[in-house]
Amino acid sequence: MLDESGAPLYRQIYEAIRRFILSGEFAPGRKLPSTRALAAELNVSRITVVNAYDQLLAEGYLEGRTGAGTFVGAELPDDLLEAGARKKAVPARVAPAPLRLSQFGELLAAKSLRAVREQMTATFQPFQNGLTAVEEFPFETWARLAARWQRNPTRSVLGYGDPQGYRPLRVAITAHLAAARGINAAPEQVVITSGAQQALDLTARIFITPGDTVLTEEPCYLEARGVFEAAGANIIPVPVDGEGIDIAGVPDAGARAKLVYVTPSHQYPLGVTMSLSRRLALIEWARAADAWIIEDDYNSEFRYAGRPLAALQGLDPAGRVIYVGTFSKTIFPSLRLGCLVLPEELVDVFTAARALTDVHSSLIDQAVLAEFISEGHFARHVRRMRTLYESRQRTLLEECRKQLGGLLEIEKADAGMHLVGWLPEGVSDAELSKKGAERGLKLSPVSGYYKVKPPRGGFVLGYTAFDERQIRDGIGVIKEILSS
Repeated sequence: MLDESGAPLYRQIYEAIRRFILSGEFAPGRKLPSTRALAAELNVSRITVVNAYDQLLAEGYLEGRTGAGTFVGAELPDDLLEAGARKKAVPARVAPAPLRLSQFGELLAAKSLRAVREQMTATFQPFQNGLTAVEEFPFETWARLAARWQRNPTRSVLGYGDPQGYRPLRVAITAHLAAARGINAAPEQVVITSGAQQALDLTARIFITPGDTVLTEEPCYLEARGVFEAAGANIIPVPVDGEGIDIAGVPDAGARAKLVYVTPSHQYPLGVTMSLSRRLALIEWARAADAWIIEDDYNSEFRYAGRPLAALQGLDPAGRVIYVGTFSKTIFPSLRLGCLVLPEELVDVFTAARALTDVHSSLIDQAVLAEFISEGHFARHVRRMRTLYESRQRTLLEECRKQLGGLLEIEKADAGMHLVGWLPEGVSDAELSKKGAERGLKLSPVSGYYKVKPPRGGFVLGYTAFDERQIRDGIGVIKEILSS
């Protein structure tokens, strides 16, 4: 029963008796030796056996009977949990009762969110979009900053923090956004979130009552539309053309919309940049309609030709823009840190909602990111990635030209982390996407981003996380799929 494992003797005795009971070797009701007799048999002190028996009694494996001794318990705590436990008759499966869900739960249950889950799963398969070149991230610098906080953390990052976010991070983000995006705000207007998705979810919960109207771009970022639909919103898609969303084309049913969701810097997924005239028209419409603009500043950092237009938030004198930013596309997705820049009158309600959701993101991660930005590492990393990503886009275009001439229509983009390749009319992008998955490719069908079926299909091809060989080989597989 005992060995030389180094474990305390009482623990070895406890484990051995427990194992015999669970395997059925010691049947329920079996009488065990007295503590004195077992101690003599094992050549250990009696107190060692007493400690083992006491632990088994406390956990319900044994039961003591006054004047009779110690017995294996009739009802064991591990019944039906451990393999080899005594078999019991299992009642026939009965039909589950109807789920009693909230309206929010019912809406989620009614919607198929599988596409969203698949899109957000980072498998690093060509050509999944939205992934960073993680192998190029300056982990030595990040690790040095993190180690400093891990070795000598201050009390400020070990307790509960401000739900609005770690103030030094809010200060660093405000300075960065002012310089890079023309954002006009104070640190007191910033709320730190667990990525852009939580920012969208908080916005939906705060503003949407089931039945409210929300305007979205057509096509639209799936995860955003999913959040609004789950909140019970009536979604009205507004077509996107070469200048972005045209608010003048909103149907009468959308005139009383409470929210309008846009990705003006790099429309997702088409990649167009909203023109200045469209931006100003949208801001004026929101002011007149008493609506709020959700500006998802997706991929704004990665522009390869000229400087990007200033963010909507910086152009808005009426304070109708809710700005959403994320570090998932610039650092790495698993960091789960993003931000909201809010009009002053919304800060308190968003902070309260953030507190009820999960209080705050990891304070140490926030502290590390604050120093990463303020010491200039973030800006240097973005500049390096801008050069690398432009090169990888060029490789994708060259391989498509060489291997897919006439099979896929694709053009250079001035910004972003993906390109859209258009298929000939009548070819199903959804079916070809399934064939790509069988060959180890992640080909997101463009049709999935539309609420109304588009005239032709295509693929959203991410390139930033993949080197030249992966891009070349992946295009070769697409050629085989399209040729067949």
